[in-house]
Amino acid sequence: MKQLTLLYFFLLTFSISCQNNRDVYQSVKKITNETQRLVSVKEGEKIDTASFRKLFLPTANFTVVGVENGKQIHETMTLNEFIETLTDEYYSKGYFETNKGQIIEEYNGIAHVIQSFYGEDSDGVRDYGVGSYQLVYSNNRWWIANMIWTSSRNKGKDIPKKYFKN
Repeated sequence: MKQLTLLYFFLLTFSISCQNNRDVYQSVKKITNETQRLVSVKEGEKIDTASFRKLFLPTANFTVVGVENGKQIHETMTLNEFIETLTDEYYSKGYFETNKGQIIEEYNGIAHVIQSFYGEDSDGVRDYGVGSYQLVYSNNRWWIANMIWTSSRNKGKDIPKKYFKN
């Protein structure tokens, strides 16, 4: 009887865990926040790149926008190229990122999220910025189709206040 109870408890816990994981794909807010949860790691930990990959369409692009030598520039990567950066030593030293607010627009299987974020690396370098996610609902779940982000030039003070609301 005790073994049967333990087996039932295990199956129930596993079932709830799987359901919660599927719930991530059913919510625009949850799936975008999941990207930040997955890239936030303590020193010595590795990012779960397999779980990160499952959030995105295989054709997803990642574009970072910034300023270099006084000129506005950008760099775009494929999903595979971006995942390769997540295995870099930079992340193995520890990194934390969190959502500070977002605006979600959704219609007929497409969604757009503008999200402000705060990040801190292992050297204590703090960064605020704004990210843009484009999503599609397909095969009974949300997929992130593309991500674009930029960092604040003034410790978050130049980010419009509307992006700090949830």
